[in-house]
Amino acid sequence: MTHIKCNKHIRILMAVLFLGSSLQPLRALDPDPEVTGKVFAELIDVLSASESSALNFGRFFIDGQGGGTIIIEASSSMVRTSTGSSLHLASGGDPGPAIYEVLGFPNYSVTITLPGESTLTHGTNPAHRMTVDSWEVYPSHTVRLGVSGKMTFYLGAVLRVQNLSQNPVGVYTGTYAVTFAYN
Repeated sequence: MTHIKCNKHIRILMAVLFLGSSLQPLRALDPDPEVTGKVFAELIDVLSASESSALNFGRFFIDGQGGGTIIIEASSSMVRTSTGSSLHLASGGDPGPAIYEVLGFPNYSVTITLPGESTLTHGTNPAHRMTVDSWEVYPSHTVRLGVSGKMTFYLGAVLRVQNLSQNPVGVYTGTYAVTFAYN
């Protein structure tokens, strides 16, 4: 029987040694554990915009005491119309919408903020002015840039013309601000 007890003890001892060698040693618990985390950032292309064609209302004339409006549509094709019985469109002057090329990070959304009222002043007498308002943009105020990161925008507006004494013959010029921003 002693032989059986001894054999039994040897088996238990071997099992403990075998299991003990495969177990991880016990670690002391740290009351203030520290873990190293990861952080990421991605710098994307700057959004840039350039005017490839200026907004141009073209040539027109007034044959009476009234004024009117000239409308340039925000479109890839030139559409110009007028209102007012004394204001008439003339050929020439290269009318058309403003065209902007925007370049940024591919597939990102961009918002366009249109200007408020803008003033055009007479080239030799700045006291004579016309206003531009009712701005519109094509394709939309918010768009997604293409896979190339490029998008073309067309900007149209309404030119408000007064009578001939307030708006004498001449060239009128002005500026406006349009803002393009990532969403």
